[in-house]
Amino acid sequence: MDHGLAALETVVRQRLADAPSGSYTAELLADDELIQRKIMEEAFEVCLELARTPTTHDRVVSEAADLVYHLLVGLVGAGVSFADVVAELDRRRR
Repeated sequence: MDHGLAALETVVRQRLADAPSGSYTAELLADDELIQRKIMEEAFEVCLELARTPTTHDRVVSEAADLVYHLLVGLVGAGVSFADVVAELDRRRR
């Protein structure tokens, strides 16, 4: 994985294994409904930013980063690696 996603996924997996007190990631991993809501919320916020005329680069980047983080937490919680997602995208490209 590129762009630091592998490092982020490693941290998320550590939070799943250790569940340190006060960790937002551990809190999300412990509550399926919460992470589902956060993914939907962040996806909606990305859509809102993309619909603005004109779009604001920094706002789109910020909301997209929030979405990617929350999606990654949801994937880890479901036992799915980001590499699995990338492999599926590669398969579809063929």
